Amino acid sequence: MTINKSVSINATSQTTDGQAIAYFSANVSDSGTSSNMTIQDQTLYEANKSQVRKDKTDFDNAVYEVEDAQTSATTEG
Repeated sequence: MTINKSVSINATSQTTDGQAIAYFSANVSDSGTSSNMTIQDQTLYEANKSQVRKDKTDFDNAVYEVEDAQTSATTEG
């Protein structure tokens, strides 16, 4: 039997009043990582581009932490 472990991570970049600008998703598994960004509202994205890019960087860093933890668990196991 083969057991594969994966972790899904999701986030939303939003305006201060809670309007969704972009969605981020990632899946970290034993076989690799996939990560996506989907712009929900192009007008809001253009008006808040620097904030969305900061949020994307923060999201990517969270994904890296999961990758690193998974690599450590595999190496130690």
